[in-house]
Amino acid sequence: MSIGGILNSVGRTVLKLGYEISPILLTGGVAEKLGGTVPILLYTEAIAAVNGLIAGGLSGKLNLPDLDNMWCTWNQLSGSTLVDNDVATYPFANQTLAANAVVNKPLTVSMQMRCPPNGPGAMVTKLATLQALSAVLNKHVTMGGEFVVITPGQIYTNMLLVRMADTSPNPATQPSSQFQLDFTRPLTQADEAVQKQGTLMKKLSGGMPGIGGWGSTGSGNLLEGPLTGLGVI
Repeated sequence: MSIGGILNSVGRTVLKLGYEISPILLTGGVAEKLGGTVPILLYTEAIAAVNGLIAGGLSGKLNLPDLDNMWCTWNQLSGSTLVDNDVATYPFANQTLAANAVVNKPLTVSMQMRCPPNGPGAMVTKLATLQALSAVLNKHVTMGGEFVVITPGQIYTNMLLVRMADTSPNPATQPSSQFQLDFTRPLTQADEAVQKQGTLMKKLSGGMPGIGGWGSTGSGNLLEGPLTGLGVI
């Protein structure tokens, strides 16, 4: 295979892994004990991988995880916001005052998780995985954990999970085969980076793992800090 073919193959694998297999990262919360940042793949594929190994052992074959045959896949739903502002509807003295009265609104993104029955012991795997995943997500949220959501058009950082709902299109024939996860990024103060640095120093002085470095800026956009430093924005 040529160098170009190898690079294309590697690129497709990275894109599939990042956008379809594990586009959500857990930061802080339950991830603190594992270094501060953990891909959701760890929680969605663990039970399926174990079941596959057991089934493979019983049949005399080793069933290793396959990117084309994962327990679930993800895609971004339409309607996610990159910029969302509000302007008052009462009349302003001039356009300059109107421009200065713009109010930023929290960014939102929704992800769809598709998990149709697949592989040995599919329904048992589904029940166990969904129970474990919901327990982990609930624990993560109550511990103040945040999420990084990776999409082809934007990397959303410091997101909070507000809802996980069953959106299966055919619940009678394929129950619990599709779920929607809604995330939001509340507005924060400009000195959030200073607050996070203070928290990190406390953790380091106490000998605890540090928090991840994902998006400490007010909007959660990874490029806002560098662009501000360069004087571009």
